[in-house]
Amino acid sequence: MRKGTTLASAEVDHRNSLSLLSATLECTADGVLVVDNFGNITTYNRQFAEMWRVPPDVLSTRADSQVLNFVLGQLKDPVRFREKVKELYSHPTRESFDTIEFRDGRIFERYSRPQLVEGRTIGRVWSFRDVTEHRRAVEQLRDSEERFRLIAENVGDLVALVDVEGRRIYNSPSYRAFFKNNEVKAGSDSFREIHPDDRDRIKAAFRETVQTGIGKRIEFRFLLADGSVRYIESEGRVIRDGAGRVNKVVLVSRDISERKRAEQRERMEHAVTRVLSEADTLADAVPKILQTICETLSWDCGARWSMDERKRAICCVETWSIPDKAVSGFVSDIQQTALQPTQRGLVRQVWVSGAPHWIRDVSRDEGFQRMTLAAKAGLHGAFAFPILAGNVTLGVLEFLSREIRNPDSSLLQMVRVIGSQIGQFMARKQAEENLLYVATHDTLTGLPNRYMFNQRFAHALNSAQRYQRSMALLFLDLDRFKFVNDKLGHPFGDRLLTEVAGRLRLCLREADTIARFGGDEFIALIEDFTQTSDLISVAQKILHALRWPFLLEGESCHLTASIGISLYPADGADFASLLKNADIATRRAKEQGKNNYLFYSGDMNEHLSTRIAKETQLQGALQRNEFVLHYEPRVEIATGRITGMEALIRWRHPKLGLLSPGEFIGFAEDNGLIIPIGAWVLRTACACCQKLQGRVSTPLTVSVNLSVRQFEDKHLLREIERALSESGLRPGNLELEITESMVMQDLTSSKKILEGVQAMGVRLAIDDFGTGFSHYASLKELPINSIKIDRSFIEDIPHDLDIVAITQTILAMGQSLRLKVIAEGVENREQLEFLRAHGCHEFQGYYKSRPQSAEDFSRLLRESSGLAAA
Repeated sequence: MRKGTTLASAEVDHRNSLSLLSATLECTADGVLVVDNFGNITTYNRQFAEMWRVPPDVLSTRADSQVLNFVLGQLKDPVRFREKVKELYSHPTRESFDTIEFRDGRIFERYSRPQLVEGRTIGRVWSFRDVTEHRRAVEQLRDSEERFRLIAENVGDLVALVDVEGRRIYNSPSYRAFFKNNEVKAGSDSFREIHPDDRDRIKAAFRETVQTGIGKRIEFRFLLADGSVRYIESEGRVIRDGAGRVNKVVLVSRDISERKRAEQRERMEHAVTRVLSEADTLADAVPKILQTICETLSWDCGARWSMDERKRAICCVETWSIPDKAVSGFVSDIQQTALQPTQRGLVRQVWVSGAPHWIRDVSRDEGFQRMTLAAKAGLHGAFAFPILAGNVTLGVLEFLSREIRNPDSSLLQMVRVIGSQIGQFMARKQAEENLLYVATHDTLTGLPNRYMFNQRFAHALNSAQRYQRSMALLFLDLDRFKFVNDKLGHPFGDRLLTEVAGRLRLCLREADTIARFGGDEFIALIEDFTQTSDLISVAQKILHALRWPFLLEGESCHLTASIGISLYPADGADFASLLKNADIATRRAKEQGKNNYLFYSGDMNEHLSTRIAKETQLQGALQRNEFVLHYEPRVEIATGRITGMEALIRWRHPKLGLLSPGEFIGFAEDNGLIIPIGAWVLRTACACCQKLQGRVSTPLTVSVNLSVRQFEDKHLLREIERALSESGLRPGNLELEITESMVMQDLTSSKKILEGVQAMGVRLAIDDFGTGFSHYASLKELPINSIKIDRSFIEDIPHDLDIVAITQTILAMGQSLRLKVIAEGVENREQLEFLRAHGCHEFQGYYKSRPQSAEDFSRLLRESSGLAAA
């Protein structure tokens, strides 16, 4: 066993060495060719083939003579080249270096040395370096030194000659465009005009040039006498004395201010567009936009101003600033500022005119009413632009800088477009938020409605099952509310319900959910409690909060409530059971005098015994072949053709009969059996699909659900590969389904796993889409092929208009991301026609067929194929 392990380790080391050698060869800029003693090419890199322009068919012969004959025609002196090669092959141990000139003007340096293994020559290594540009540069430098002064006097670039300390010896006349003669006279410090923030960096680069004799291109800023800034690109070239020591440096610089500003504007535009495409809300987008514009364009702070209807003033609502005490202080001050209609200034001018405006130096602009605050912070340049939706100003974005900034007409033109983009984003997001709010909240109280509560409960149930946690439902019914409603009228009753909702919110934690269930009934979902006394505290807090009189329209009204509490998993494994039991407890609380709470009580021992028995029986179910797969067809809506099937596991329990996944998968997740069970499902489903594929002419896809543990298992990719290999199924015919909550728990880690699956060619789908918390920006970052609309959205179509609106949004999102959209739980033609009309691609559900055994599904597939052919 140890010998085998050693050999395997050696093989791994050998493969790693070969991989490292190959990577090294491909990373070098030199062309490398290795030839053995028999004239066979053993190794070459891509750079060699590209430098010598040798086609693949010549290299594929692996014959050095073939390659040699091919390249001779490119050379100025092919005879000398061939003789040199012949000479070196005649002397295997000799090393060589020479220069090769090409007919097209290229120049290569050629290095050659023997390839030795344990002192024995086994071949020859050739290395070629393209020095064409280097040679040309040397010649050009020589010429430029001879004509230095002539050129310096006649070019637009800034040319300076300085000593090794940076003192000026000579300046070209072009410096007069920036500085007066006395500012850059001979003997003056050439670093003085450089911006203080850049000065130390440039000095260090200059010293490095003097020490090494090698100049490099570098960018910095000139700070001019009027306080304005110019961007400069400069490169130094050393001059040596007779002893070879550096004694002078020629600095050639040029003004790149316009280029830098154009680059900054482009980066800013792209960055703002990306922020708008990825943000979910205005609150997410605006701070990032402020930061993006400031950072890309080098402004020191920014603010968004918006109309406060209550104050009837334009107020600062969001800010961003660099980490500078003075600038941060200015930002803090303007956060408290409200600009009244009678006030003038930059923001008011932009708001009224609907056009961008620029101030070169606010410290000298009497119209800038925050001039004193700006001067205190050392701020000078400023500009602002409106956020427009059509012709309506929705806000103003304002930016300030510690530098004096000359107006940038190109930037002002660009921010007109950006302001409109932000305005369109605001209008669209507001419409989406309004639609989503109406669909998910009770219009009277503002609390979540039944639909939203069901979604949150489903998520909480999934989490509770996965992490083996408890949760509780509190069902609350107001006592004698009907009497109050009838006595004081429905408008009063509505306002009373709104007040009750406000008090209930204050009694619960942020993580808990309180919803209006209907009429005078409310329901609360409590997660992450440690003991039942925590629930008692919540119930008592609610009862106490409702005891205080409600004062509305001069009327004093007293209310109490009855509360029933059911616990998961003790009192039910699903929402219907928990709700029913909590409702029963509420009724009993009312029977016992109202203004009270009661826990649901049931026969827990029987429930516990059943659970233990199932867990015990589950341990050996896989070995006893008690699992079976049923297949639910996936149907293409446009053609009615069966395009695939979803594999669904069933347990043939020896006593309880055929059990659905909901009755045992939770146990399997808890004790880890889901890993081998999931692997069996994957292999069996792939084998079945491959078998069925042979009976139809069109591609057939099998969908397999991944559990949380499977998704996080480090051997997942290996199990997928095994299933495909054993079955012979093409990777593209397998689709793995994962839930939104699985992915969103750790988006970075999930993305890596999904990319590994995608690299195998396997398709990926988000299952139960719409029940989790993923959003457009995250979804488009994932390598997803399909989304499956959860059946909870389909069952109320087309009668529930809120559900219809949300489903239409999901379909539109899928289409915009070019994803296949599959609807689950389709049970009637009305639902199917709705999906067809809105561009849904496929559906599953009882309308086509219930999940069937492999044999029955095969029969259904044959019948469907026959109908499609007919």
